[in-house]
Amino acid sequence: SSGINAEYGIRQHHVTSVARLHQCRNGDLSLFVRSVDQNNRCVGILGLRIPSRCLSTRPSAEQIALAQKYLHHHGKKNRKFRDWLMISLAILLLMFGVSAASVPLYKVFCSATGYGGTTQKHSQEDSEKLKMMQPVEWRPITVSFSATVNPGLDWEFTPVQESVSIVPGETCLAFFTAKNNSTRVITGISTYNVTPYQAGAYFNKIQCFCFDEQTLNPGEELDMPVFFYIDPEFIYEPELIRQQSRNVQLHYTFFDTDQQHSRFQQLSQDISAFFKGERMTPPDFNIPTGEDVVIVNDEVYKKVSRKGYEKEFVVPGVTVVCHVTGFLPDEEDKVFWSTKGGNPFTYTAGTGTVIEGWDEGVEGMSEGEIAKIYMSSNKGYGKIGNRSWNIPAHINIAFEIEILAVR
Repeated sequence: SSGINAEYGIRQHHVTSVARLHQCRNGDLSLFVRSVDQNNRCVGILGLRIPSRCLSTRPSAEQIALAQKYLHHHGKKNRKFRDWLMISLAILLLMFGVSAASVPLYKVFCSATGYGGTTQKHSQEDSEKLKMMQPVEWRPITVSFSATVNPGLDWEFTPVQESVSIVPGETCLAFFTAKNNSTRVITGISTYNVTPYQAGAYFNKIQCFCFDEQTLNPGEELDMPVFFYIDPEFIYEPELIRQQSRNVQLHYTFFDTDQQHSRFQQLSQDISAFFKGERMTPPDFNIPTGEDVVIVNDEVYKKVSRKGYEKEFVVPGVTVVCHVTGFLPDEEDKVFWSTKGGNPFTYTAGTGTVIEGWDEGVEGMSEGEIAKIYMSSNKGYGKIGNRSWNIPAHINIAFEIEILAVR
């Protein structure tokens, strides 16, 4: 398909490398690098592809053209810099490709070998074998089930039954339940393994939810089946005979797919910040000492310049009317927002309407009180920043807040 292209070449030690950056119609980016010697013989080819979901933004045709013009102009002045840039780009894209491909490649390898307790997937060719299979009644096996979620995934994920008793050659149906406890739609994906590991080669799944994306709305609950059997060849496995194993455990772990995608998005944002000269890590946040300093926590403190009437106090759930001036303490108190001279700002406290450091610093203030609230970048706009106010990423911020009314 036709798309956006940028092409440039590098010649070094009698080898010419031509790189082509291509954006497909579906938004994916691909990089193709072809190296030829002085006799025009191909000595190497590299092809990589980055899915559009891994990109924080999609480059436009103008951006690609501008990048091409920039590289062409500066490449003449500093060819060595361009060579290193191309090498770094190739390594970076290779890391993208390896990282994106590691999960499916590992899945294929483990499914084929049973490595790490990975179960086998039932195929159409196994249907006839299943019909002819004779259960081994004298060798009962207890299959227990367990489930966990990766940190950061606000789901409940549990097996419906703790264990079942079956014999090799007998089919069994089990269920797992997942519930989304968060306030947002989450898509999760699960991995699995069997212990003892040697049993994985004989544990066959006819139907399973593993490696399939499961999307749950806030508060939604879903029952997911696992239909499986243990191959009768299980009883002849030497290591299992030596262990006299009669217990098998099937374990699942769910991951948030958004967290996996965000790794690539954050890497893209960090690269963009690097070339723009922006800060890439949070700055130090030091809390001063003094009688006028009120420490809220390790990342928020305030200085009260005028006490309030101490009648109505800010607590979660109340409506707060206030005048606000936002400034950057690390940039000579540069003001980025102010309501003074205009309409006051109204919000509901403790509901996430304002950033975390603001909510924590204002809690407990009363009508008529004025205070400057200082917070670390983690409690402010963090690694994202606020483009509408020209607040860069990873910068400490502060607000001078005057409480006009508490309702």
